[in-house]
Amino acid sequence: MSTLDHHYWLKDVIFEIGYTGKGIQAPSWVDGSTPLARHTLLYLAKGAGKLTINGQPCSFERDSLSIYPPGKFLSVELAVEPDNELYVVSFDWFRLTEQTDAGRSYRRELSFPLEGRLQLSGSLFKRYMYLLAAGEDQSRSPLLAQQHLSDLLQILLRHAVPASAINLSDRLRSTLDYMQNHYREEIRVDKLAELARLHPSYYSQIFKKAMDKTPVSYLTHLRMNKAKEMLLTTDKPVNDIAADVGYVDEFYFSRRFKETNGYSPTIFTKKQDLNIISLSSPYTDHLFTLGLVPCAAQVHRFMPLVTKVLTLPKHESDPWETSRQAFSDMQPDLIVCKDNVLAKAKAHINDIAPIVPIPWASKDIYTHHCEIAELVDRRQEALHWVDAHNRNADRIRKKVKASVGEASAAICVVRKNDLRMYGTRNIGHVFYRSLGMAMPDRIANDQAKHRIGTGFNWMSIKPDEITDFESDYMFLVCETMLDHQRVLHLLATNPNWKKHPAVRGQKLRFLDWEKWIVYAPQGIDQQLEEAERLLLV
Repeated sequence: MSTLDHHYWLKDVIFEIGYTGKGIQAPSWVDGSTPLARHTLLYLAKGAGKLTINGQPCSFERDSLSIYPPGKFLSVELAVEPDNELYVVSFDWFRLTEQTDAGRSYRRELSFPLEGRLQLSGSLFKRYMYLLAAGEDQSRSPLLAQQHLSDLLQILLRHAVPASAINLSDRLRSTLDYMQNHYREEIRVDKLAELARLHPSYYSQIFKKAMDKTPVSYLTHLRMNKAKEMLLTTDKPVNDIAADVGYVDEFYFSRRFKETNGYSPTIFTKKQDLNIISLSSPYTDHLFTLGLVPCAAQVHRFMPLVTKVLTLPKHESDPWETSRQAFSDMQPDLIVCKDNVLAKAKAHINDIAPIVPIPWASKDIYTHHCEIAELVDRRQEALHWVDAHNRNADRIRKKVKASVGEASAAICVVRKNDLRMYGTRNIGHVFYRSLGMAMPDRIANDQAKHRIGTGFNWMSIKPDEITDFESDYMFLVCETMLDHQRVLHLLATNPNWKKHPAVRGQKLRFLDWEKWIVYAPQGIDQQLEEAERLLLV
């Protein structure tokens, strides 16, 4: 039974598989001399070569996925290599046209919504290619093979993009970037179409399809969201804000603002029930600590928060997987994020709500808390948390010093092939700032070059350099089980690790990566309680 949602295009459809196979060369019937008899899927897992379609040569490199309809003249030539791995699946599909008591009638479909080279992230589609190409299901259970083909096509229809469409997407993106950089100016649709090298009516059509609004509406929302951002973060009067976002007439701006949002600019500044989305789990933690529950958010698992969880990038290089519609449905008044994901957020949802970035690496947890509190008008709540945390830290610090004295600590994170020694930020906050434990000299020297809690986060070291980080306690944080095994091997075999004072004194402690990498109020409160237990053993 398939667990995939049924795509509307495949409703009331049956399949007939013609060929499935895997080989170091293409099957003999893919030679370009006769047209394809069936829809044909090609997946080149390994190798490289040349693909010819109706006499036109195309590159055919590793990880290429393509689909072609019946009637195309297709030829595949691969370099003669023993590790070539080409998967081929051909099939017919038939759509239900009539259903009566006497039976059903089907029509063979010669077209498919996708054609040519496909761009597709993820690896689930590969599993179905492997299952189909193995051929076992087809001989043992034709129905199971047809289900695998259906699941494969569901994935392609939902997630694949024709390579030919990528250029069109880039053209559209160039005009979005232009509007985001020139929203103060008068921008006409024909100017945007010229930038995209498209006819104005066609440009408007693809823009509406991609963004679910017209270019004019998109520009209006950009301007209004920038105005909201300034209303929240500056003391500028409304007339200045109107001019800053491209409106000469303050009254016209206010009328457009109310038409777009349902309330006036002055009402927006007084709203106490802002509908907030948080794109960064630490900032979700800050909002929750201030007594606010975002309508949707990226979260960490140690936060007792019930909200709509968004799958979002933690860094600018990570993929953006959440649809625009998911954000529109929330009707947010404000979106909060780290500065390192701002560019990606603006590229996807800058017209949906004002996006306010809070600088991440250049500011510490206390500054994050105060800036977010200022943004959402929760200053007293922020002072309350800082005071409560400091009082608790002071209490635990006194207990720890009474038990272990003026102990020093080294904090080592093990990630893949990297060893990282941490300073006063992130994992080091509780030990060095809250509890006041001494740092190894090498950490202290690098930390001294930066404001505490900012700039310097960690340094990468080689295994033998552990001798530069002598301390009474060593706290080890392993991201994965393989990392844990790696450090156990170092402890068992490396003489520099064996003679470390914390290892010899049996004061080595392992910390949970997911819990201790959190740098936010709820996170460090929980870390502080755990540190107390670890140090008073």
